[in-house]
Amino acid sequence: MILSFFSSRGWESWDVEHRPLIPEGMPVLVDDDLRFENGPAAPRPTAVVNQWLRELPASGAPAPSSWENYARVVKEWMEFLAEHGVGLFDSRVRLKAALSRYAEHRAAGTLKARFAATTWGQHMSIPAVRTVRAVCDNTARGS
Repeated sequence: MILSFFSSRGWESWDVEHRPLIPEGMPVLVDDDLRFENGPAAPRPTAVVNQWLRELPASGAPAPSSWENYARVVKEWMEFLAEHGVGLFDSRVRLKAALSRYAEHRAAGTLKARFAATTWGQHMSIPAVRTVRAVCDNTARGS
């Protein structure tokens, strides 16, 4: 997964009528194959996360440094899920199990994987929020 940051530089050459509403420096996650959907009306989880990231300024996180931090945490969470065969919008049971495993991995895994005590709450709350939202989305879809 690639983490990039939006720049509107040169937008006039993009064959769009107006400058995009995406804030400068907004993080953008892209799958390694550079695709955002699996077909018509089938967005990938990265596209859904990018929408969530774009809503951060209106959701109480107006600072670009916060956007980058959230993007990095969600990227790591999504990569962890993929390594364990769990989708971001998987079942409630699988997501809760993955969240428990992620907490254990971040608390007692390799030194590189561990969170500092001062950032533990922030790092764990972001995947938890994504998991809750995913569960709600799955429930709404009848999954």
